Amino acid sequence: MMKTLVIMLAGLLLLHLAPGGLCQGCAAPRTHLQLQIDVYYTVVDGMNHSFNDSIFLTVPQGSSFFDVMAVAQEIDCRRFRFTYTLYVWGAYITSVQGLHEDSNQHTYWQLLSNDIPLTLGAGCYAVSDRERLEVRFSKYPAPGHWPA
Repeated sequence: MMKTLVIMLAGLLLLHLAPGGLCQGCAAPRTHLQLQIDVYYTVVDGMNHSFNDSIFLTVPQGSSFFDVMAVAQEIDCRRFRFTYTLYVWGAYITSVQGLHEDSNQHTYWQLLSNDIPLTLGAGCYAVSDRERLEVRFSKYPAPGHWPA
């Protein structure tokens, strides 16, 4: 039991220290002369429609989606605050503006780029210049109710 815990903690430390911060091998290493890119970031409550906030950001080239979220939170922590849980596979977004995902209600925070759902996590997805990023509170189908 103790050996398993130590191995898991060591793995999390490696993920945290790796280039890109939260996903080993993802994103480019940071340099002092890093080129900058512009992105448009939006957080949306797609279920209750209680908020829809956007911000235009300039971030270093090679930044991850998670990096963009962190920069937005630093600029305006009321509108862009978020929480996450760090798993071995990366960061899982658990709340935005205090609105929490809930597995019992089948809700989660969906990551999108130019209105297309992402297949990579926030720490692994490297953003591009002029990209439109969105974190949307969404609902997934209950088990046994997936579309055919």
